[in-house]
Amino acid sequence: MENATKALMIAAAVLVAILIISLGIGIFNMASESMGNVDMDEYEVQAFNEKFKQYVGDEQRGSKVNALLTAVFNHNLTETDEAKKVSVTVGTSTYVSTSQSTAPTKVDTGKTYKVVANYNSKTALISSITVTEVN
Repeated sequence: MENATKALMIAAAVLVAILIISLGIGIFNMASESMGNVDMDEYEVQAFNEKFKQYVGDEQRGSKVNALLTAVFNHNLTETDEAKKVSVTVGTSTYVSTSQSTAPTKVDTGKTYKVVANYNSKTALISSITVTEVN
């Protein structure tokens, strides 16, 4: 009889411990979900920026700049979040094309350009790209 009582008390203690652990995990998951909506994971930011960083540089050929313009155009077409769309400034014109019927702008392939990425200070994502002709 004494062993049965001890076994019941141990079982009750184990059930209470499992209940406390489950409650802690539930609270942790709710807190991490609410924080996850605010900003992107570091790897997601890096993957986002890598799509455009390959085109950044001081002496980029026009063909590479055209590839950048196409990449930005395609990105903006598929991106639903306005905060993640990228604008490109070529000389004095800024392009943020979201229309499927408008083809991306092209630059002269025989010239050399300087391509600079500008980052959003809050999200660390590339928000705009500036392209200037190098003489």
